Amino acid sequence: MSSVRSSNPQQGAPKSHRDQSRHRRLMPVAVAVVALLMSPLMAGCLERSTTVGDRYSGSVIVATSPDNPRGAPQLDLPESMMGQVSVTEYKESPDESDASAAPSGSAGDDRGSGDKVDEAISRVGSRASFTDLTAGQFGQLGDIIADAYGETTLTMDLTAKRSGEVVRFRGDTDLSDLIPGRDYVQLTVTFGGPVTATNGDQVGESTVTWTPAPGEPSDFSADATYPDPATAAVGSWSWFVAIVCLIAVLVIVRIAYSKRYRGPRPGRPLAVNTTPSTLSAEGLSAAADRAPATAPKDS
Repeated sequence: MSSVRSSNPQQGAPKSHRDQSRHRRLMPVAVAVVALLMSPLMAGCLERSTTVGDRYSGSVIVATSPDNPRGAPQLDLPESMMGQVSVTEYKESPDESDASAAPSGSAGDDRGSGDKVDEAISRVGSRASFTDLTAGQFGQLGDIIADAYGETTLTMDLTAKRSGEVVRFRGDTDLSDLIPGRDYVQLTVTFGGPVTATNGDQVGESTVTWTPAPGEPSDFSADATYPDPATAAVGSWSWFVAIVCLIAVLVIVRIAYSKRYRGPRPGRPLAVNTTPSTLSAEGLSAAADRAPATAPKDS
């Protein structure tokens, strides 16, 4: 006996096992893709929070008179600081006003017109301008300045440490081997915020200049008050990562909702399609043949 076949499958029938497996595998794949996309952001956050901190800018001048047998001091920079420090030649010309202010010779003075008057000593050397040095790089400046004068006992130690919102700069130097009036050292530092105390010459709200005297020890000190840049960077990156994570969760939820299983669940009645089925010619013939056989018998 042939069976009746409907040309329209029953609506709401359960999905195949293969389709269900494919949709179930979609969730971990989506999570893996989102995690992969977020990994560069997280790496950048970690790197930035560990490298951003107090930075220091300013300049250093080391000079001496041209007749110094040791020659002009030269600043030798390490490769790690080449991109943040620029070195140029420094030359201090004699003050012409000193020459014009020299006393004129009297009638009995044997100083001829061709004789030279006493002039101020000019200096030659190097000037280094630095920007955005870290605390570690800033500490190296002391050794670089000390090495600029060659084989001398000159020493210089520079340190800058943060305590809360206060950056304390401390330093000491021994210029006993340098000669007053001939050698010259100057250090200028610009901090990331206003300077509240210093023993140098404050030339701006956040800039201080020290000119230690040659031939004796000297010390440097300055306190600058401003928020820690590293803490501010971590806070901004935390908000950024939180927003990205929220967007990722919303995307995953949207994908899960669109790919959810729409088949019947246990305990729920199966939806029945009330639309009349279109039977094929073979089905109608088979139905007509079975009609007499299924009719009730007369008693």
